[in-house]
Amino acid sequence: MRAKLIFSLSVVVLLGMIGCAPKAVSQSDLDTPEYHYRLGLRSLNNGDYATALTAFQRSVDLDRKFARGWSGLGLTKAYQKDFEGGEDAVDKGVDLASKDEEVWVFRGRFWTVNRNERNWLDKATSDFERALRLAPGHEGAEYYLGEAYFYGFRFQAAEAQFAKVVALKGELADKADQMWLLAQKIVRARPGTDAGRKIAIKPEITRADLAVLFAEELKLKEVFERMAPATGQPTFQPPSAMAAGAQPTVPPDVAGYWAEPWIMEVLNLGVFEVDPAGNFAPAQTVMRVDYAMAVQRILVTVTRDASLETRYFGESPSRFADVPSSHFAYNAMALCADRGIMNADLMTSRFDPAGKVTGADALLMVREIQSSLRITF
Repeated sequence: MRAKLIFSLSVVVLLGMIGCAPKAVSQSDLDTPEYHYRLGLRSLNNGDYATALTAFQRSVDLDRKFARGWSGLGLTKAYQKDFEGGEDAVDKGVDLASKDEEVWVFRGRFWTVNRNERNWLDKATSDFERALRLAPGHEGAEYYLGEAYFYGFRFQAAEAQFAKVVALKGELADKADQMWLLAQKIVRARPGTDAGRKIAIKPEITRADLAVLFAEELKLKEVFERMAPATGQPTFQPPSAMAAGAQPTVPPDVAGYWAEPWIMEVLNLGVFEVDPAGNFAPAQTVMRVDYAMAVQRILVTVTRDASLETRYFGESPSRFADVPSSHFAYNAMALCADRGIMNADLMTSRFDPAGKVTGADALLMVREIQSSLRITF
């Protein structure tokens, strides 16, 4: 019995030794927790998560009670989708230094990255407010609270928060100014659906996203039916559908795709086209020229004015510094500019046809389409 007890205690001690990693030994007067923490923070803010992870890990290896190192490590793990390990690390940072405002900022940022967590916005807001109680006016806490509001779709609160950071005139002022303008744009665009809010925060959108936006926010099918003349027909069919005599088949790359219902709706309405191979390319990034062409199809179909398809070709001089009037999509770009839906740069007169369309811009342009057609819902 005694021998078994000794053996059991030995196993427990051994497991305890394995579970507690030994403290690393500094190899230089620059090999300090603080030095590696600063490197980790700089790398994290630059999006270099591999370097940040290594640096933060080294900082806590050198000092197992270095709270900010644990917090930075946890946030970096969150960016790398290791939410379980990240939560353990940011919690440890808070446990080690609950009076340090920085660890609360890190944990607030962790919740903003881990937006699948239940009540993440409440948790993030609570942590940022705790940081601000410890350090009133803390620029990082104020800024990242704005980001939490933004990604939580509380756009007016985000707008006010970013304006506050801009007024502080600190290191994050320029970044806050960009986010402030973006939040203002989304507030003006008034997203009315969950899909619209989710697309609004995207830095770029896909053809599938645009199909959903046209169907949900523009309510394209309702627009076509509302603008149809009273001919006795129960529903409106766009020229493309009538010419085909049947609804288009499901493209091979759309069958089973998450956005298949919305894509098929806009295809049935003739707003989008498939490529020669019959594919829709739902994951393809939408460029400004793509958006302009889609808008032209909408306007031509709704107004039944076929002249809109060719009205602006051959203008001399071209109204755009970077697009000749012979360009295949020049008419669509000019039509959008004339209607105030899409505009060229005021300083350079460039339309930038290959430029990406952000979610906020796409949503705002939906509102301009509605305004051009004098439609409200």
